[in-house]
Amino acid sequence: MTFLSGIFFVFLFVTCLLYFIFPLKARWFVLLLSSVVFYLSWGWQALPVVLVTSLMVYLAARRIDTIYAKQDEELKREGMTPAEKKECKLRAKKRAKRVHMLVSALVILVLIYTKTGSKIMNSLGSLLGYDVLNAAGELDTSARPVWMTVIVPLGISYYTFSMVGYLADVYWRKDKAEKNFLKFLTWVLFFPKILQGPIARHKKLGAQINEGHAFEYERVCFGVQLALWGYFKKLVIADRLSIFVNSVFGNVYGESGSLIFVIAAIFGSIQLYCDFSGCMDMAGGFCQILGIDLEKNFNHPFFSKSAAEFWRRWHITLGAWFKDYIYMPLAISPRMMNIAKWFKTHVGPRASKNVMTIIPTMIVWILTGLWHGTGYNYLAWGIYWGLLMILSIVFAPEIKKLTRLLRINTEARSWGVVQMIRTFIIFTFARLITIPGHLQTTWDILKQICKQFDIWILFDGTLFNYGLNGKNFFMAMLGIFVLWCVSMLQERGSVREMIARNNIVVRWLIYYVAFFSVIIFGIWGAGFSNVAFTYMQY
Repeated sequence: MTFLSGIFFVFLFVTCLLYFIFPLKARWFVLLLSSVVFYLSWGWQALPVVLVTSLMVYLAARRIDTIYAKQDEELKREGMTPAEKKECKLRAKKRAKRVHMLVSALVILVLIYTKTGSKIMNSLGSLLGYDVLNAAGELDTSARPVWMTVIVPLGISYYTFSMVGYLADVYWRKDKAEKNFLKFLTWVLFFPKILQGPIARHKKLGAQINEGHAFEYERVCFGVQLALWGYFKKLVIADRLSIFVNSVFGNVYGESGSLIFVIAAIFGSIQLYCDFSGCMDMAGGFCQILGIDLEKNFNHPFFSKSAAEFWRRWHITLGAWFKDYIYMPLAISPRMMNIAKWFKTHVGPRASKNVMTIIPTMIVWILTGLWHGTGYNYLAWGIYWGLLMILSIVFAPEIKKLTRLLRINTEARSWGVVQMIRTFIIFTFARLITIPGHLQTTWDILKQICKQFDIWILFDGTLFNYGLNGKNFFMAMLGIFVLWCVSMLQERGSVREMIARNNIVVRWLIYYVAFFSVIIFGIWGAGFSNVAFTYMQY
């Protein structure tokens, strides 16, 4: 059951109905039941894995809370010297750290195993002779024993990062441990965020889930509008563009042109954005109907004027997670301080400052690449973005001088447009690293692009040979134009509030147009199969 299946709308209606019927204090229980049902719709095999890891994190957080509570009680004792108080705090922190590090490591190991387990088991299956080729020349794994089956729980990357962050917050005393395991489990499994995130913080989302919310007509309207916009982005734009993109990159070595790869890469960037942000809009809309505010994960990233700004607008919760739980702890760690001190003494202050940025940044981006996938192409993708970030920071003074030397008016609107186009090109090039699936294929595509520039394909009808006929190609372009217009309006303020200020006739006209645009122009029905959300695989 996904957000695109017919049964999901029945599920959502029943969930909302029960939620607003139940007493306010018990409404979190409806969310727990609905989240478990949603998770079970994907199969029961993975649920025990989620329950065990959730229980480990829950108990670890409770244990850390108990350690700090005992410390606080001990510090209240009269007659303690400052040295004794310091020793008491250090002792408690050391005990809490052991619990935090052990359980976090175990949870992350489960994530790593699910990421790499299939590859390991494929190699092991071939080595032990379990795997054979069937008549069609495909790998047959039916002879493998049960212990070689790798279970990949739905949303494991998202709830694992959420739980690790929660445990760190409890350890740093930024959050209190949840005392009710079922309420904690509701936060972990909360169905709007389990498919593709966002990577929710317990302190922000947990309290909202637990307190329950009354029915508010305005929030329901706003929620439905947001979800409908998400469906438009996914079904009208993303799934339509994916037909073209998959057709081009699915037959790389059958192509003789070069511009077709450039167009497919551009479409691939827009397709990924509409797919991922569309899902986030659906999830955010469902939450708003229930009176819950889900953390924002996208903020019009293609309006960004630099790579750093882009990643503050794209997959916001992932970037914030890496900043808070990886980058900052590394940057202020005693070892990093010692390295920076050595560079300051032997090289200079600027080198010292830069090294404190370079090392944590590259580590974060390598890990970000590996979060997206375990292949060399994802490692290269992470290094690519890490180098871009590092170069922009390290050479910021030189870039500023060059800008002044070239007499570029950085306040001009035209310069802002150039910066946006530059950022989009940088992102699109990064997509060329991952879309083909292998670095060698990426290299072959880049060589092909450099060989010739076959601009005639824009006019001879060649573009309509990749799954989209003229009408569908036009519809894709129209959808992108609508996306751009709405995004421009959203940059200025809330479009939903703009709609709400109109009279009832105009409002309902907009609703009908939006609804039937998805129904009539969405990619679904006979002859089509909805494309799964891209970020569900992470």
